[in-house]
Amino acid sequence: MVCKIKVEAMKTLEKMFGNNTYIRVILLFYNNGGYFNNITGLAKMLDKSHVTVRKVVSDLIEAEILSELNIGMSKVIKINENSPYTEALFNFINSMRSINENKSIGAIIEQRTE
Repeated sequence: MVCKIKVEAMKTLEKMFGNNTYIRVILLFYNNGGYFNNITGLAKMLDKSHVTVRKVVSDLIEAEILSELNIGMSKVIKINENSPYTEALFNFINSMRSINENKSIGAIIEQRTE
């Protein structure tokens, strides 16, 4: 059975992987516990404009990789842990890191099944 990806989903993936800011945002969430208090903090960490980071975060929310929670007057941006897209993306990142660390294919598979 061949899995067909929606055209919209494919466009989102092309945007994400064709733009360094998307990758940097994803890796920030991956490496830092999965949440940030606001767009302004992310923009400062990335040395990018608020508008640019807002667009990236909005696209990642639409792609179901991130989610946004309203807590009082603040918005918290976090990883959408219930998304199969997030799981697949993080598995991919884990695999790439394993390759960079010269792990064997057996070690990579074992890590994914833990």
